[in-house]
Amino acid sequence: MANRVPSGPEGVPFLGSSLQYADDPLGFMERVAREYGDVARIDVYGQEVYQVTDPAAIRRVLVTNATNYRKPSLGGDEGLGGLLGDGLLTSDGDHWQRQRKAMQPSFYGEKLDGYGEIIVRDTTELADSFSDGEHTDIHAEMSELTLRIVVESLLGARIDGMERAIREALMEVGERFQPGPQGFVPEEVPTPRNVRYRRAVEKLDRILREIRRQHEYTGDEDDLLGVLLDRRDEGALSDESVRNEMMTMLLAGHDTTALTLTYAWYLLSKHPEVAERFHDELDSVVEGTPTVADLADLDYLDDIVTETLRLYPPAYVVYRQAAAADELAGFHVPADTIVSTPQWVVHHDERFFSDPWEFRPERWTDEFRRDLPPFAYFPFGGGPRKCIGDGFAMREAKLVLATLGTRFEFDLVSTASLDFVPLVTLHPANPVEVTVRAR
Repeated sequence: MANRVPSGPEGVPFLGSSLQYADDPLGFMERVAREYGDVARIDVYGQEVYQVTDPAAIRRVLVTNATNYRKPSLGGDEGLGGLLGDGLLTSDGDHWQRQRKAMQPSFYGEKLDGYGEIIVRDTTELADSFSDGEHTDIHAEMSELTLRIVVESLLGARIDGMERAIREALMEVGERFQPGPQGFVPEEVPTPRNVRYRRAVEKLDRILREIRRQHEYTGDEDDLLGVLLDRRDEGALSDESVRNEMMTMLLAGHDTTALTLTYAWYLLSKHPEVAERFHDELDSVVEGTPTVADLADLDYLDDIVTETLRLYPPAYVVYRQAAAADELAGFHVPADTIVSTPQWVVHHDERFFSDPWEFRPERWTDEFRRDLPPFAYFPFGGGPRKCIGDGFAMREAKLVLATLGTRFEFDLVSTASLDFVPLVTLHPANPVEVTVRAR
């Protein structure tokens, strides 16, 4: 095994590079890769982190040696684990494997096809509420829409009238996970941020209890919540574990798709030539309301979503922790080392993408996809822990874009550049205001 130790920024005593990372996480990751290469050593809040941007090494971490790389407990109970408990996103080991196996059928085959009707119906309801010429925050609209879709599809309930309250509570929860030392302040310390966080979690728990009550009367025993409740009745899950999975679906089940849609509308507005081709394809394929069957013929729509996920990946970094020593790209990785694999950096690497900061859906030809190294593009992670809902998310994003795109265009109100706030996922720093234009 190699004994080479990667280089990295020196930082300052006790804090390492924590302040630089907290000030600009995305820029910091870019600079580290540029100055120190594909494997770099970083000290963040006293924790040694290896940043890995070589696709072959990323593949080893996430796929070929995945058993050696577990989910790290970043921040312990003060991190996501304190919110989601033993939910699928944060758990590990045997419990995670059992849950993944039990939940997997809800995201494939006929189940996945069936969600298409819900996606189109809910999107059509949103479209019917729009007026030509009105101004709206497209991120807020997409967040509330994807919340309705995920709750109805996976949890068997309607949340009519609760969308805004849920969205705002989730944003307050997300603020707690913004990079910085405040994330390590114990939840019990009554800082203003912690007080807002606790109130938001209490509000979400009340809403989850209401969803469960509604599911008892109207839900499908074969939907995801029905599966979880069956496992509880069999003694395989506790009520708290059911709550944790519901909270995981509420948080992770809508957020990445809402962001993908927000960034897609933003990019289409900034690139009228792409928008024109997008609308032309819809007009030539879709008759009336889009269907799941239409997606097979909407190749350029698929390219738009794929390129959006490359340019602005909502999941901008994946973390793992080495259980035993390993070797990555010729460097020694000690046991217990945290390894970060940042999509944000790899997706903008000139070695794999020409003009990496340009929005170019047409780059995704069959030949380009074939020649791209595995894990030069990995918006949903990879390996055994690849996002369980990646197929659901892609189908949802394309159906929403198609359903709204057949009826509307969205023009940006502001010409300002898009700034980001890296929370658990990559959020826009400001509202994305658009004008609705009927076609």
